[in-house]
Amino acid sequence: MEMRWIWAFISLLSVSFAATVRGRLDLGPQLNITRATVSRVHFWLHQIGNYSEGHGYSSETQLNDLDGNFQFENIPLNPGLNATTHFVMYSSSMDFNLKPNRILITFTNLDEQGEAYDVKAHRNVFGKEFFPSPDIAYPEELEQIEVSPYIKIAPISAAPMRVYYQQRNKGILQSGPLAKLFDTRWKQAGVITLIALVVFPIVLEKLDPETAKAVKEEQQRRQRLKYAAKEE
Repeated sequence: MEMRWIWAFISLLSVSFAATVRGRLDLGPQLNITRATVSRVHFWLHQIGNYSEGHGYSSETQLNDLDGNFQFENIPLNPGLNATTHFVMYSSSMDFNLKPNRILITFTNLDEQGEAYDVKAHRNVFGKEFFPSPDIAYPEELEQIEVSPYIKIAPISAAPMRVYYQQRNKGILQSGPLAKLFDTRWKQAGVITLIALVVFPIVLEKLDPETAKAVKEEQQRRQRLKYAAKEE
């Protein structure tokens, strides 16, 4: 019976030392979040260093709604007054390059129970330290960002098109001597015009023989006038 109370107390502590991180994807006034956007945006949260358990916390989430809201719930915090717990959050999208791409989040307990805590977030830059360390004489300072009411994620620009399929064998129009005839727009226009001049009389003769005959007679008449002018 006594062991049950002990386990119940431990479970209560594990529930008490938990937090929530809220964020929002803001695409701006020009773009709207669609169902396709929801399925193509992902967020990850990983605990780094000073684990109170045998392994660090790690979780993945997506957008909860078309307003761009997302959150991580039941995040474990290290027990004890002034105890700190560090996390790094990543964002990824198949449609946009997002910023901040990597955010460092620090929780500091304000009481023994872990019910009250202070949370700070910093925009991380690749190549800099994750968190200031007492072993570093002059740690680099990171830019702090707002966490209340949520951490804002925004697009930098549209992501470049990803080519998942590459053609192994190119056709004769993409490589070889004939490719030089189609490497510029004006060459393509010239080839199309030449083909049209050759094919048009044949098509016209099939569709409208009388008109084709009249065109041919007109050409012959012009040729006779041309030769007559030369003889004079």
